[in-house]
Amino acid sequence: MSDNKNLSPILKTFNEKWRLNLSISLLEQSLTHRSLKSLRPDTKDNQRLETLGDAVIDLIVLEWLYHEKAENEGILTKSRAEVVKNETLAEVGKRLNIERILFCAPNYQVQKKDLADAIEAIFGAIFLSQGLRACQKLLISLLGEKMAEALHFEKKSMKKWGTNEYNPKNLLQEHFQKQGLPLPSYKLIRKEGTEHNPIYTYQCKGIVNNIAFHELGVGKTKKIAQKEAAKALYQKLVEKGYII
Repeated sequence: MSDNKNLSPILKTFNEKWRLNLSISLLEQSLTHRSLKSLRPDTKDNQRLETLGDAVIDLIVLEWLYHEKAENEGILTKSRAEVVKNETLAEVGKRLNIERILFCAPNYQVQKKDLADAIEAIFGAIFLSQGLRACQKLLISLLGEKMAEALHFEKKSMKKWGTNEYNPKNLLQEHFQKQGLPLPSYKLIRKEGTEHNPIYTYQCKGIVNNIAFHELGVGKTKKIAQKEAAKALYQKLVEKGYII
């Protein structure tokens, strides 16, 4: 949204629908993208709230995982990373239709990270105005299922492979071998960044019951990107019931 003339009624509806209980001014700041700074230097964007919300979400997720018996720091760390990554938070942003009400410069193309930042900023605003418990309640309602999936996946993976041998590619390959299926394939989708600081995106593709499933993974090395893609595909097959 590039014009805030009619912003308040829309924000009021959004506020009530998701039971955020935020003031309109604080919610508006949570949804104000930094791109407006170039047009209006005095604009209060959501970057400070995003930084605060990032820490709040981290803490809530870690506490939840701890009490849900993440047995060691490896499971705790990997499960947390899966839940709080930009891709996951961006999906929440899509679910809440954040792009429709994000206040940004005209013609600015909203990215996934912008959606994730807005979600973090909203949690920062709720923390400031209502405290940690209100943040916990909202986060569990939005990401409780994702946290449970991440914890289940990490527990199963580490139990099977051990904390030092854990490798999503191995886990996925073993499953396909046991089922007599063609092994998953990996394809480089794109390489971005500089020569000294590249970012790779790989696709992992697997065929189950004559259905092709494919997921993407991003990393600073080819190996990391392939692992992330394998992990995403494994989780997709768990969600679909093909892996129990």
